[in-house]
Amino acid sequence: MPDSYVIAIVEDDDAVRQSTDAFLRGAGHRVVSYASGVDFLASNPGNDLSCVLLDMRMAGIDGFEVMRVLKQREIAVPVVILTGHGDVPLAVEAMKLGAIDFLEKPYKSADLLEAIRLARTTRVAARRARPVDKDAKARIAALSERQRAVLSGILKGQPNKIIAWELGLSIRTVESYRSEMFSRLGVRGAAGAIRLAIAAGMADA
Repeated sequence: MPDSYVIAIVEDDDAVRQSTDAFLRGAGHRVVSYASGVDFLASNPGNDLSCVLLDMRMAGIDGFEVMRVLKQREIAVPVVILTGHGDVPLAVEAMKLGAIDFLEKPYKSADLLEAIRLARTTRVAARRARPVDKDAKARIAALSERQRAVLSGILKGQPNKIIAWELGLSIRTVESYRSEMFSRLGVRGAAGAIRLAIAAGMADA
């Protein structure tokens, strides 16, 4: 791993920040940590950062404002957002602003490492400038009507029981459609499906 590879953690929960910092250092990463969005922005971050793990709900300046400031400063750094359970709508909005992935707390170590791996191979500036992704659109179009309806519910942040109620289906049937949809899209979970949906322009629609 090159010496220039640095991960920034911006998280106001001391326990989460410290445990994530310790884990990533133990995994061989270089890490800088900040207890608030204010502290992070005051450090004058630049494009030398390889990845930012950004909490969305923070006192003072929240994750959205941090992302807006980074964009204003023309700092194109891959951002992985950290959200609480049930904050998928926040995740969708953040990914529309340019975040490449999201993790729901408490996140698994393997998912964290996978998100960082993705960040290392993602060019945020090119991603923001790219129009609707034709491949992503084709993959979404290949879904069945029910699978697309389930994906639409996920984009709204709806739990399975609400999706089931709106579609007139059982929760177990929705879970089955959800699993089939992830498999057909070639993703491991909601974050990957949301990334494809946004790239395909589905969230804007």
